Amino acid sequence: MGKRIFWVGVICLVLTGCASAPIPRQIQNSFPIDRPFDKIWEAVIETFAELNLPIINMEKASGLITTDWIKQDDLEASDCGRIGMLSLEMSRRMKFNVFVKKIADASEIKVNTMFEILVKTVGIDPIEISSCYSTGKLEKEIYDLVKAKIQ
Repeated sequence: MGKRIFWVGVICLVLTGCASAPIPRQIQNSFPIDRPFDKIWEAVIETFAELNLPIINMEKASGLITTDWIKQDDLEASDCGRIGMLSLEMSRRMKFNVFVKKIADASEIKVNTMFEILVKTVGIDPIEISSCYSTGKLEKEIYDLVKAKIQ
């Protein structure tokens, strides 16, 4: 019986040993744009509407727009590491905070993206939620869409 428990433990360690943590990266999330604040603000709102991003807070005076959690379809946009063989990825989700800031006659947008992965591990009841790191892909895409609207 003792050997059986030992081997079960070894197998579990091997199967979960394949997991790895996500790697933080330096990404660009702040983008200067040589246009007035109001023009940038309208382009950001229009971009969010076109992408069907669920805005939960929008305050023009502070330049802040926040979204609710959204299902993440583009898996290249975040690094969640690798989950172990005894785990199953249930879903990934993301949310945005976008700041539009007036700088003299120009503006700047700063896109902060938060990512989470929901994982179910065999034999463990609650679903585990872990933070992931951005690859910078979505921040750049938001900037590109906003910039295209004001050209």
